[in-house]
Amino acid sequence: MRLNALSCVALPTCGLALAESERALPEILEKFELVLDEAGLHDDAISLRVTGCPNGCARPYLAEIGLVGKAPHKYALYLGAKYNGTRLNRLVSPSITIDDAVKLLTPIIKRYAVERKDGEGFGDFCDREIIPRTRRFIASGR
Repeated sequence: MRLNALSCVALPTCGLALAESERALPEILEKFELVLDEAGLHDDAISLRVTGCPNGCARPYLAEIGLVGKAPHKYALYLGAKYNGTRLNRLVSPSITIDDAVKLLTPIIKRYAVERKDGEGFGDFCDREIIPRTRRFIASGR
């Protein structure tokens, strides 16, 4: 994951930033890498991109896991882009902390480790399994 991670400069360099990005990325990666190690996915290529605002200078909408700054310590969480950039991700949570994003993604990552199809990337798994369920959940009004 570390090899595929990108962030914009965000705070304090960018006047448009609403949340941390570049300075927070090492800590975000450490949290996700613990989950990936537990799931046996340490060497899998999963793209993570973090930006400090919706302008998306690090191209978070093309990441398998995209975090877009909304306010201090709050991010919109996007999942399901194709690793090669040919499919955009979709909004899963409009406002979430990094710790809550890790908690939300932990069971998804563990499911991916066990249930993925041959050659299926994390974004493809999310697009097939997670996004349709999220849409049904939202549509039901829960």
